[in-house]
Amino acid sequence: MIQAIAIDDEENALGIIKTYGEKLPHFKLIAQYTDPLEGLKHLMEHSNVDLVFLDIQMNRLNGLDLAKSIPQQTKIVLTTAYPDYALQGFELDVADYLLKPFSFERFERSVQKVAALMHTPGQETQGQPKMKADQQDFIFVRTDYKTQKLRIMDITHIEGSGNYVTIYTGKTKYLVLQNMKTFEEQLMPYQFIRIHKSYIISLAHLDTIEKSSVKIGQAEIPLSESYKEAFQQFLDIHYKQF
Repeated sequence: MIQAIAIDDEENALGIIKTYGEKLPHFKLIAQYTDPLEGLKHLMEHSNVDLVFLDIQMNRLNGLDLAKSIPQQTKIVLTTAYPDYALQGFELDVADYLLKPFSFERFERSVQKVAALMHTPGQETQGQPKMKADQQDFIFVRTDYKTQKLRIMDITHIEGSGNYVTIYTGKTKYLVLQNMKTFEEQLMPYQFIRIHKSYIISLAHLDTIEKSSVKIGQAEIPLSESYKEAFQQFLDIHYKQF
């Protein structure tokens, strides 16, 4: 069961989250606040909050500033009508970003994403279906002095080198100043898995598994011994193998 609170200075926005949440059997909205300071007080006084839906543009306190004070164990889903804030949100390592107005289906996927993040890799999330990226799921990355929007479903694999990662999307690749851990956590709910200290792959694009490597298109990617067992366990749990 995911226990959540919602912080938004618009009553209508809180009402939508409450209505959507009541449709999910493994989700409970335990509190909602129009005053961001009261919401922060709740988070500081209660350790049982798994998730907070947090608006960005609020009168008394900006949601991005509030996010910096939220306890680390509590996942954050930002909600806003302004897409320009998406990059700042992911830099704060939030679990997801909902652009208002959002549908129930998009809300449900966000809750599923948080549920996956709350479990260690290789464990099945009871009662929650596996997530697959679709046309609406994307990330923003900074590359070549610009901010690039990437559809998650287009990402085939990610290669890390020092403080940089290279994101591969078919014939195009993007060099980003970021660490592998950030991408591993953000993409894990979308069936991405780390198979080497320097590689994360998308199972949606995986073609062949060999003894010490995998193939995605023309790319041959090493499969490390230290990640092999967890990789196999993930496949055993989520996929039929004959």
